[in-house]
Parts: sequence; C-alpha cells; structure tokens
Amino acid sequence: MKSIRIPLTNLYAKGGFSARMSVGGSKTPVNVILDTGSSVLAVRESCYQRTEDPHFTATSYVQCVEYGSGGWYGPVVKTRVTVGMPGHRAILNDVEIAIASEAGATSFLDADGILGLAFSPLDTAFDVSQLLLSEGVQPPDSYPYVLQQPDQTVSSYSQTLRALPKAAITPYFTQLEESGAVMDQFALLTHRSSIFHTEKHQTVEALTCHHLNHGLCVLGKPFEHTELYCNPVYTVPVLHDKYYNVNVYGVRVGELPEIAVPALDEAHKASYVSNGIVDSGASMVVMPAPVMHAVKKALYSYNPAFQSLLDVFGNYSGKEVGVPLDKLDLATWPDIHLILTGQGGEPVTVTLKPDTYWQIHAPAPNQATFKLCSLAGWPNQVIIGLPLLNNYYTIFDRQDGKNGSVHFARKVDIPGHIIKAIRLALHE
Repeated sequence: MKSIRIPLTNLYAKGGFSARMSVGGSKTPVNVILDTGSSVLAVRESCYQRTEDPHFTATSYVQCVEYGSGGWYGPVVKTRVTVGMPGHRAILNDVEIAIASEAGATSFLDADGILGLAFSPLDTAFDVSQLLLSEGVQPPDSYPYVLQQPDQTVSSYSQTLRALPKAAITPYFTQLEESGAVMDQFALLTHRSSIFHTEKHQTVEALTCHHLNHGLCVLGKPFEHTELYCNPVYTVPVLHDKYYNVNVYGVRVGELPEIAVPALDEAHKASYVSNGIVDSGASMVVMPAPVMHAVKKALYSYNPAFQSLLDVFGNYSGKEVGVPLDKLDLATWPDIHLILTGQGGEPVTVTLKPDTYWQIHAPAPNQATFKLCSLAGWPNQVIIGLPLLNNYYTIFDRQDGKNGSVHFARKVDIPGHIIKAIRLALHE
C-alpha cells in the first residue's frame, strides 16, 4: 500500500483547500475542493472532455447536491481518476464521478469541482432510466442528455428527482482504499482558512508562492510522516459513519469557565447525528448562536475594546469581512478551546490560536477577518472547520474502532521544514 502526498492550495476555493487530480483521458488537471463534510466527487461540465476520454462509461444516474448556499446537479459517469505526482500517484478506473452542470458549478467558486472524503451514506444518486425511456432516450444514459436540457435551478431539479429510485455510489476514497492502493486513513496539514494577501492586485502566481497558501494531503499511512507532526496527539472517536460526527461538551475562552454546548435537538438527530462535525470544507468554525454570543461576551471580559472589532462580525453571510489590521494586537487575544468527547468518554481539549481564529491579510492586504460565526437556520451543531484544523496535523483514521477516529496531532512548527515538505510533494 502506498502513502501519497498531494500538495494543496487555498487559492481556488477562497480559503478552502483543493487538490489536483486528472479525470478521464485529459492531461489537464482539475482542482477539486477537499471536503470531509460530503462524499461526492464532481467536476464542472467545462472541465470534462468526453471526446478525449477512452475510459468513459455511461450510467443512468444523476446526482443533485444542495449546500448551505448553492448546489449543483449533473449526470454520473464512470472513468479513470489519477491523484498524486509523477512516480508517486494512484490510478483508479471505473470511478463514479458527477459532471456538474455549469448552472450550479458556481458552488465550486474558482475550483473545478469537489472531492468529498466522508462516508458512503452521503453519496447517493437517482436512477433516471425510466424517466429517460419515457422521453425516448435510448439507451437511457444520463450523460450527456441531462446537460442538454434547459437550465433549471438546483432546488427545482431536486424536486423532480425526489420521486425516482435512489442508488448508492461508492465514494472515491472508499473505492481507492478497497482497491488496496492506500490504507483507510488520510491526513490534512493546512495553515490558513483565508487567502493570505500582502499586496493589492497580486497575481495568482505571486499568491501561490507564499507557503501559508499551501498545504498537504496524505492519503494512506499518515502516521508514518513523522516529520510533519509530534506529540501530543489528541484522539476523538467518530460517532457515525456518515459525517465525521463528534460530541462537543463545551467551549472555553482562555482560562474562563467553560461554556456548555447543548446536545443536538431530537428533531435533527436523524439528519445531523450529533452536535459536532469535523468539516474541512468549512472555512469557519460555526457555533450555535447562543454559544457564539457567550464566546464574544467572554472575549469582551478579557478586553472591552474587543467589542468594537467584533461588532461587524455576525451570522455567516458567505462573504468575508475585514477590519484594519493595525487595530488588531493578536498578543492580547486568548486561546479558544473546544472540549470534545475522547475515546474513553473523557474530555479532550483542542485549541484555536488567535492567529487562526483571526486571519491576517484577509480578505485584503492589511485587513484581518474573524473566523468564528453562527449560521442562521443551522441546528445546534458546531461545525469544526479549517480554523481549528489549521492548528494541527489532522488525521482521519477510518479504520480505528467502530466508526473511526480523528486524531489532532501537533504540527511540527518549523516553517522552513513545512515549506520543504510542500516542495517535495510538488516535485515528487
């Protein structure tokens, strides 16, 4: 079994991290967002060239995915997918991948698609064969027929599909592990959840050169890469093989008393499972509104002047807001701790440092943006996104215990060493 290191960048997903892969016969790589909060593999229609794909097989399936904001739909095809660098890669045939209509592909921001790294129950499709036969499509292949139809909104298309039979899709990483190519483990090493800007109107090439806009994904055997992490390693069990569900006891600001996080209400348990998920596709840490209010109140008790900086940050709006960087002294801000349930039921504390719950030089040079928020309409569930993961070498160990574990390992805090590791991955 291999261990494949894949270089990441946060430039295309506006702070989220994407990896390059090749789809079909194309020699042009696509940049896909790595998302532990979903399981689907999809690329936008414009990035897939059927005429250049000798590995193509049609299906009668369609996928339709709605996110907190936006979504997409498109036919499912089977083809070859390649990840990794020359001499250090995995090639897998018959991967089921959705070709997302351009009408919904804006959900990918400037990336070309998404690679979900969660579990199989989140990767379902609809069998449209009978619908296609009724419309005279022979054979009843969803590609390219679905893409040739007049554009529909994602929500209206979702309504059309709901009455159709569902089909299970094997997620890409699950298929890769089952093929024997890698172990059922992967890790993420990231530094930011917003793009790092130091000058106005920087080119993509200039932004790419800054190591804080890079990261690594390790597919298979992440524990072997001891140059990337050290003790302590904090282990949290995954509670369900759907999302990377965890239990959150509370939040503590500095040394102040713990703020309790309520259990997930019964009405949402079937869909959301627990009161916390670890989600690399989230560029924020999302807290229930009452918890977020209490966290801000605790911060103001450290320094009343903090309130003037935080007043502009409310519910997540999908758009980054910045305050003048010269108004922010990170040395005066406390650590913020999340208390999670450990393997034996004991509390496990993981920490957000001020330089990760604040992101400097974002969303523009000489600004800073606050990365904690609440989300209108979201249940009382904490979304543990990149600002927390940025503090750790985060290992998703899907073969540990019943549903797996997430290990938060201390990153090796030597910038030059991390830069070297990134450059090695880029040139492997």
